[in-house]
Amino acid sequence: MNTSELSSLAKMISDLANSNLEQLEGKCQDEEDTQDYYLGILQRQAILLSDLSTLLRDRNSKYISTPYILLRSLLDDFIHLLYFHLCKERDIEIIKVNAVAYKQSFVSLVNLTNSNYENFEGKYPFYLKKEEVEELKSDFVDKLENQKYFQVPSRFKFKEFITFDTLVRRISHSRETKIYRDRAYYLWKEFSSFVHYSTYSFKMEMQDAPENMHIIDECFQYCYNSVYLSFQYFVSVFKLQFIDNEVLNKRYGLILP
Repeated sequence: MNTSELSSLAKMISDLANSNLEQLEGKCQDEEDTQDYYLGILQRQAILLSDLSTLLRDRNSKYISTPYILLRSLLDDFIHLLYFHLCKERDIEIIKVNAVAYKQSFVSLVNLTNSNYENFEGKYPFYLKKEEVEELKSDFVDKLENQKYFQVPSRFKFKEFITFDTLVRRISHSRETKIYRDRAYYLWKEFSSFVHYSTYSFKMEMQDAPENMHIIDECFQYCYNSVYLSFQYFVSVFKLQFIDNEVLNKRYGLILP
């Protein structure tokens, strides 16, 4: 397995995602949390795998940081998709994921605003003032469609989602599912060391080991299954058929057919 072969495989999975996205043209007109979550994942798989294909085609196989960092995001998608696929309260859980994202955005904005007052007496032109932040918060909470993200709207208290470790532990559908879960989670943690730099990741990269190429290939199994799992929502809602790729199916197989 070399970078050229891996580049071709990444492009095939990206094309698979795009082929199924084409079936959704003209659909998904209304904003809806669950629909938009799966639509976004499909689009992300298509884009990141296309980028990864280009990176693998044009780079020395010794330098694996960028592929590993991208694959960490794609493995994150897979583990969440697996959890949601097996979760009885999927729609509620996806709303919580979105709630956490909104919460983090507002927390970051508040922190930046506090920095404006601590360091610039509230006069830095590119930072918001406290009253402007409060106005943004008020506008957000007053919108009816945003009420679902709050535990206590009057206190601007958002709903919480479980930790990633807890999510992983709750994926327990079958022995086979646990095996895939454990391997994907292991790789997710290994790739995290490339996101948060350390000498550990530097030494790993300097090894130029052949197994690095096999690890990337293994991750493509989870990417292929992410495309499949994402599209199952649209199969159920729009009665569509998943457009598969025989080569990818034979190589990687479906974890949850």
